[in-house]
Amino acid sequence: MNSPAKILAVDDEPEYLHALLKVLKLKKYCVDIESDPVNVLNLTEKKNYDIFLLDVNMPRLNGTALFEIIKNKFPDSPVIMISGESTIGTAVEMIKKGAYDFIEKPVEPERLYITIEKALEKSRIFEEMQNLRGKPSTIQKIIGESGVIKKLHTDIKQLAPTNAKVLITGESGTGKELVAAAIHYHSKRTHKPYITINCSAIPGELLESELFGHKKGSFTGATSDKKGKFLAADGGSIFLDEIGDMDPRLQAKMLRVLEENEIEVIGENKSVKVDVRIISATNKNLAEMVQEGTFREDLFHRLNTIQLRLPALRERKEDIITLAKYFLEKFSVEYKKDNLEFDIGAELLLCDYDYPGNVRELKNLIERVVIFADCRLITQIDVERAYGKNNFKAILDIAPDEHNLKNAKAEFEKIFIERALKKNEWNLQNTANELGLDRSNLFKKMKQFGLNK
Repeated sequence: MNSPAKILAVDDEPEYLHALLKVLKLKKYCVDIESDPVNVLNLTEKKNYDIFLLDVNMPRLNGTALFEIIKNKFPDSPVIMISGESTIGTAVEMIKKGAYDFIEKPVEPERLYITIEKALEKSRIFEEMQNLRGKPSTIQKIIGESGVIKKLHTDIKQLAPTNAKVLITGESGTGKELVAAAIHYHSKRTHKPYITINCSAIPGELLESELFGHKKGSFTGATSDKKGKFLAADGGSIFLDEIGDMDPRLQAKMLRVLEENEIEVIGENKSVKVDVRIISATNKNLAEMVQEGTFREDLFHRLNTIQLRLPALRERKEDIITLAKYFLEKFSVEYKKDNLEFDIGAELLLCDYDYPGNVRELKNLIERVVIFADCRLITQIDVERAYGKNNFKAILDIAPDEHNLKNAKAEFEKIFIERALKKNEWNLQNTANELGLDRSNLFKKMKQFGLNK
């Protein structure tokens, strides 16, 4: 028999909340109520909720801001917005951003029951489908047809079923968090918790509490017990992003977790066993940090059982158009602009830039392109307007026959390969590696296009 759904209802009117509580308990739901939206995050640390009911208009932290926080932290949990007449427009806007539905005050019990049950059923079906499929969407989000990306897909599928610790390296914006999620959801722990924490986003003195938890009164400000991320992830996986920014004192405690599989809650004298797979990531060179004495060598070797290096976007330029088209379709749907596509000039300009911010920078660029798009065909001018002409190198000076796409693409491919050859001083192996081609295929292309040093 299924356990009753756990619901958190948030509204700044206590009388209304208690009336809502009575209505929901008639259907045997497990309900918590909260009149101060600022306290919601503390509640979610202690309990996993199946569904959220949020009032739109609240002081201190309004429903729209709270909605963004909840959807970011619990993307698969349905959120139902509850709105007075004056805020219906806001509630509708929240639906566009991912809320399941909105209900107008005063709430009709039958309408509320039906909406909750439909939201829960949709959530259950989605979860079942994801479990049956082994969460394939996580790996499909790592987009590209280059050799390095195909190998990355293979590596993830091979290492995911193991319990090996994985260190993911690469520049900011290359997709390290996507790879970490794919490893978890293709593992044997897929039905268990997957917890993420950014080590650079939390001050060192607070990070220990976030990771291991604390007892009430263990330090100034510890007004209640707090469950740490490791206990929350027990049986599943934890993703430690930007591990290179972890405080040296905390590194020593992390080493014990890795060696003994146990943690010490702050303010508690006994150790607690945990079963957690650790996936970590960094955009720093940890080997150099070890030499400099800023990162523990023993911790580095413990984390580095398997290392996956994610290439910068400039190292797999053949994937730029594939990624750009993916983001174009995504944002076209989001901003309701149908059938957008790039012309050859836009594609050439997109490929002629190195993207120091990597895939994240390309994604932001395409979103701006879509927002300001005036017509269906995206041109070089649209791209320049979205990003600023000075951010790009000069556009390739070619004038392909606009009525012959095959010739235009061939001309682009020729120039693209020639630039890569010059960049690598005509070293065929290095160029082939950069382009994601076999050396023999590169040689055939050079012969086809008459490219010689």
